Amino acid sequence: SLAVGDVVIPARPQFGTWRTHAIATVDQLIKVPADIPVEQLATISVNPPTALRLLSDFVQLKKGDTVIQNAANSAVGQAVIQIACSRGVRTINVIRERPDQEQTVEYLKSLGGDLVVTEKYAASHKMRELISDLPAPKLGLNAVGGDSATNLANLLATGGTLVTYGGMSKHGVTVSTSSLIFRDISLRGFWVSKWVEQHSTADKAAMLNELFGLIKSGALKT
Repeated sequence: SLAVGDVVIPARPQFGTWRTHAIATVDQLIKVPADIPVEQLATISVNPPTALRLLSDFVQLKKGDTVIQNAANSAVGQAVIQIACSRGVRTINVIRERPDQEQTVEYLKSLGGDLVVTEKYAASHKMRELISDLPAPKLGLNAVGGDSATNLANLLATGGTLVTYGGMSKHGVTVSTSSLIFRDISLRGFWVSKWVEQHSTADKAAMLNELFGLIKSGALKT
């Protein structure tokens, strides 16, 4: 139940947030903690849930396991780093070459990223040597596509899973035949809006409560 003064967010996508007032039924809303900053509540239904589901729904990760991702400096990528770190899961993070590259690398490491490299470096022979001390990644998270996705797939462990949740390069996902046959790589896709459609408001509330706990503990900043 809700009371006057409660803070709420829409329970479903396409509620329509470009407005100052709305009339809604109780089941269209989810009550959220009043002590969570508004800036974090503004994206709590999109980027952090995407990161949480990516880390939870495709591979059973345990402490010490490794995840590799591209677009690591995106909002989802930053949430992946922090949530993974809170679980003791290591992250290999790939970013595009950029003018403020060193600052970006240091920032992602400050969030808990274990390794941060550029797309060019990830495609080089040096990459395997760099990550040789880490367990081969069980999970790859792709928001770019094209050669970037291919590089992630090439670095996955045997039996690893590559999950695509974005396509910023506008190029398709290409994986070598040998990766599929000899290393049994799996390809999956994820869209958080579809997840919300297929799950109950109670499921979404439980997920959000997990995220709120991370925010309150200081383990997640959005």
